[in-house]
Amino acid sequence: MKYKKCCVNARIERDEKSAKGGFRFEPGSYGGPGSAYVPSILCQKRMSEMEWRDHFVLVNPNALHEGHNSAVTAAEADLAEAFAVKQTGGTDADMAIRLRSKGYVTVTGFNVIREDGNAEQQGGGYRR
Repeated sequence: MKYKKCCVNARIERDEKSAKGGFRFEPGSYGGPGSAYVPSILCQKRMSEMEWRDHFVLVNPNALHEGHNSAVTAAEADLAEAFAVKQTGGTDADMAIRLRSKGYVTVTGFNVIREDGNAEQQGGGYRR
């Protein structure tokens, strides 16, 4: 399966607290033509002031979509809901619990499809 980045120039960077914390999140889809798409959230870790590295991907394998766009829309809504939990006094753990309750699991091995269409391997399978 492949994680497809959407709207590369329109990354979702939440408030400054998230950027200072060293992580940012980008909704997308996982899957591809000939199979279903599922909502996905790419977590990137700050490596330096100017460099971000793909850290892990969360996917919701229970939320099947026929198209990439509807899977991305679902991921955007789920991510916004999780951030709302944190913004109303919740913790990072509360945010993670919210996403887990929606069915998200961590993918430790994933391919990220870059703008040039090439895949970049990141590791090994689902981790619950």
